[in-house]
Amino acid sequence: MAAELASLLSRNRVIPVAQFDDSDAALRTAELLLKHSVSILEITFRTANAADILRNVAERFPALTVGAGSVLTAEALGAAIDAGADFCVAPGLDLSLVDAARARGCAFIPGVATPTEMTAALKQCDVIKLFPAAQLGGVDYIKAVTAPFRTKDFHVVPTGGVNRENFLEYLRQDRVISVGMTWIVDGALIKKGDFAAVEGRIADVMRALA
Repeated sequence: MAAELASLLSRNRVIPVAQFDDSDAALRTAELLLKHSVSILEITFRTANAADILRNVAERFPALTVGAGSVLTAEALGAAIDAGADFCVAPGLDLSLVDAARARGCAFIPGVATPTEMTAALKQCDVIKLFPAAQLGGVDYIKAVTAPFRTKDFHVVPTGGVNRENFLEYLRQDRVISVGMTWIVDGALIKKGDFAAVEGRIADVMRALA
């Protein structure tokens, strides 16, 4: 499972992270992502209907790898997996959720912010999320906090404050396998239905990656 997750992220250097109020917006966003060869989407569990939205996207677009973000409880984890989530992500480190996800055969990316949290996470996970990356110090912080763990084999997914101006710099770091970006599927644009602007951001990021 860990090897599969790393392989997935190595093919998807940018993870669009989005919050949706309804399935129509999520389906339109998923369609635009696939149109521009983005085959992954993280749907945050910050709304009451997030599981239903994830299920609708996963069923309509089987070619899209769909993850659940902001997974904070065992109940949310179960709902996400039952809805068809291919992976789950948390903003913090809850080892009981790591264990529960493993028991269900679901890839799980816990969030860390400190060396202490990283020490605990790396006992069970090979891919960890650094959050909130920009507020912690960005690339300089990643270099500093990962340096003592040089003998460990793991990958980092910085999330939080990752945008068009800095995402390539993050991706150039040795430990960074992918980045989580809300910028590419900006919630304000989605909320007002400006999918032309959303598509412009998706296309811009993909051109930069190429």
